[in-house]
Amino acid sequence: MEPPWTVRVWIMFVILIHLASQQVNAAELRYYSPVLSSQTRALGPGEADIFLAGFCQTPTRLVEGVGQTCTTRPLSAGFSDITGRTFHPKTFIVGHFLSPGSDDVAVGGWSAETHPYLWGGTLLLTRHKDSWTPVRYRSAMIIDSCEKVVLPDRRDLLLCEIEDSGMGHTLHYLYAVDFAHPSDLEHGLLAKADSFEDDCVSQKQILKTARWSENKQEFSVVVDTTEWNHISNAPYCAKYPKRRPSSLRLVFAVTSKGLQKILGE
Repeated sequence: MEPPWTVRVWIMFVILIHLASQQVNAAELRYYSPVLSSQTRALGPGEADIFLAGFCQTPTRLVEGVGQTCTTRPLSAGFSDITGRTFHPKTFIVGHFLSPGSDDVAVGGWSAETHPYLWGGTLLLTRHKDSWTPVRYRSAMIIDSCEKVVLPDRRDLLLCEIEDSGMGHTLHYLYAVDFAHPSDLEHGLLAKADSFEDDCVSQKQILKTARWSENKQEFSVVVDTTEWNHISNAPYCAKYPKRRPSSLRLVFAVTSKGLQKILGE
């Protein structure tokens, strides 16, 4: 005898949690080596049908050269970053993001974001009875490569990385995403590597050696400055500070307020 619908939904959710707990790098970095063991996964048609049924007015379809695409339902102000009611989901990660007892999923993708918004955003949904209810969508919140961090109250936040480039700079960011208190990348930023060459200075930096303590209460990352040279002594180059330390170790503690820096600049 086939189990009732509510049981089938719950079984599928447990399977998805198990799959999402496997460490998979969903996004390959072009310029830097990843420092995280990503738990974000590529979103397949099966997961999309489950998670996005209440968000998409049409089933997701694969568009050549674009990826998965759906037309969204009429949405509230919390989804104003969605342009033209079109969403392209790519990745997902499940967790208890809003409270210790909530079952939530973050779906990474894009609508019509441009470079200032990092070409994408994240849709947050929470499970209500047997369906997934959209909570909000925020541009420039990128979750393509993230690890979950369990806070003291058992709620989850995300530790993520992304790279970007422009205006001569190649950047590798490490940042925190707290869905209960959403903010932009600037306010969630923990560390970055910035490699560039301009009229005054050439600099190369890398993030490396990202490690958790054995009890998972502290996280550390090293910022190495492998090159720093003056190219010009022109007066307008005086704005540049002295060379950064060759190797700088940053340590963050897991607290009730998220990841708080306890060592480093």
